[in-house]
Amino acid sequence: MIRTTYLKLAVSAMAICLCLCFSVAAQQTTSPDTNYDITLQLVIGSNESGAKNDLPNSLGPIASQIKSNFTFASYRLASTFVGRIANNGHFDYNSITNIEGKDLSSNVPTFLDWSLANLEVVPGTRNLRAQAFKFGARVPVYVGDASKGQQAVNYEHIGVSLVRMGLNQNIPTLIGTLHLPGTSGTIFLVMTIRPTEG
Repeated sequence: MIRTTYLKLAVSAMAICLCLCFSVAAQQTTSPDTNYDITLQLVIGSNESGAKNDLPNSLGPIASQIKSNFTFASYRLASTFVGRIANNGHFDYNSITNIEGKDLSSNVPTFLDWSLANLEVVPGTRNLRAQAFKFGARVPVYVGDASKGQQAVNYEHIGVSLVRMGLNQNIPTLIGTLHLPGTSGTIFLVMTIRPTEG
């Protein structure tokens, strides 16, 4: 009788353990070898006259969040950067660009770099976390009086650096903001990470 009771308890315990294992396996839907497409978008908010609102529909949810906290007259997508990273990988980007989207001389480029380090899936979830994210730019700022031929260009460094950042897959996420030197505008850094098919 006692042996039968112990046997029933052992079988029940094994059944519970199996159910828990299947549950955890079902939650862990991302393979450790999964690759991800990273999209970093720079949205600029400004009060410049004549500026138009020009944001893609994919940024609708994040646009509502931004507009609820900031009161700029217009918001536009200035730049989009794309990269690919493996689970626990590192992505690093360095280039010459034009953040503001204005016609600037090629003699005064903007130097841009950003990186994402050690992206991984949070165990048992579909959430992501990265060990570090860094965005930096050296932007040209005009100083002096152009009418007197005394105008010069100085470079000012702007940037955002984060340690242990969390994100959800497939959802545009506001990472941070930066003031644009020499303007009243603000840059909003928006990142979207999606698992790739292969």
